[in-house]
Amino acid sequence: MTSLLHENLCEVHTQAPPPSKDFHHLTITQNEVIWKSWRITFRPNQEKIAPREVKKLHKDFLLDEQLQKQMQSIFGKKMLVYFLNLCQGHYDFLVRMPDSLVIYILSFLNTEDIGQFSRTCKRFWQLCNTEEFWERTKKLQGRDTVDVRMAYKKPMNISKRRHSLALMQRRQTTFF
Repeated sequence: MTSLLHENLCEVHTQAPPPSKDFHHLTITQNEVIWKSWRITFRPNQEKIAPREVKKLHKDFLLDEQLQKQMQSIFGKKMLVYFLNLCQGHYDFLVRMPDSLVIYILSFLNTEDIGQFSRTCKRFWQLCNTEEFWERTKKLQGRDTVDVRMAYKKPMNISKRRHSLALMQRRQTTFF
């Protein structure tokens, strides 16, 4: 599983909350936390201010409560918890897996569970909304039909569902 990890575990950037216009960039590598911040001011009498860069090893970052408070005020509490988890070695391997492996794992789930899974993050939503995904899932599950709409809507009456599948099949044969 360690082979799934890249050198940069996380890289985010944002503008500080108002009234500040400062820009912040955070990179978490396998060994250290690098936080760069640029002070942005519109006052003409201020001299050019150089960017600030802080590099800390994971163990030092975990002990630095002052830096954690600053990051929480800029990135939010949930992101700080995510950063702390990465520094403690709690990696999110599922997000880092190749699409083919994720599709294979998802082929064991029913369509309702796939729909819930697709709502967890943008990458999985994009993956679960491709034709290739549903074709491969259908092939791996060995089912005759995988109704994409079942993952996102309440189940229809069976007679309505058969009718809509027949219309869908008719449309497909008409267009192809």
